[in-house]
Amino acid sequence: MNDIRYGIFLRPDPATCWTITQVTHALEQQFGLRAAAVFAPHATLIGNLKTDVSEAELIAALDPVFAATRPFPIWNAGVRRTTKGTFEYDINTDATGAVNQPLNAVAAAVKDVVLPLAVRHSDHMAPNVVDYHFAGHLGLASFELATDGRLSDEVGEFIAGLPLAPPPSFTSRWYTLFELAADDWDGHWWETQTWRHVTSWDTAAPAGSGG
Repeated sequence: MNDIRYGIFLRPDPATCWTITQVTHALEQQFGLRAAAVFAPHATLIGNLKTDVSEAELIAALDPVFAATRPFPIWNAGVRRTTKGTFEYDINTDATGAVNQPLNAVAAAVKDVVLPLAVRHSDHMAPNVVDYHFAGHLGLASFELATDGRLSDEVGEFIAGLPLAPPPSFTSRWYTLFELAADDWDGHWWETQTWRHVTSWDTAAPAGSGG
């Protein structure tokens, strides 16, 4: 069985990445929360993609999406507690509070491209591509709190007390493809997950220059 998955991510600006890293590692050190810290800071366009195509074929399918994408502003609305009791930076809206249409358009374009390449799976708490509904966010404390919410209030208070704040906005530029592996995708996969950077796309680069 192919136990490799792929994630297609938006990489935030360095200052936002640094802030996320400090928050997630503080939560790991204080509460043992690993699920968000196990990833490089990112916004998931498509996550946990199971496919039978080669990496080269996957990259070739995605190249036109990012070749047609130009940088655009992304706003960080701050820490949001989800209905599952998890915590994230909300980046799904624009400066007016409306849905960030360019961001959602990129996510929709990526989904359209990979949907025909996706193989159905039954991974724990990871939707198949066909069932994934994008809402831009940057994870801070995730799957452990969704499965056991007893620490959610305490974690939320802890995050609010950290002397850390990301920039209120940044410009989208970099998109990345990651290979993901875990011992058991149907269990608490975040306890053993590893990742490998496959490639990046720079949407600020001149057309034809590559990522």
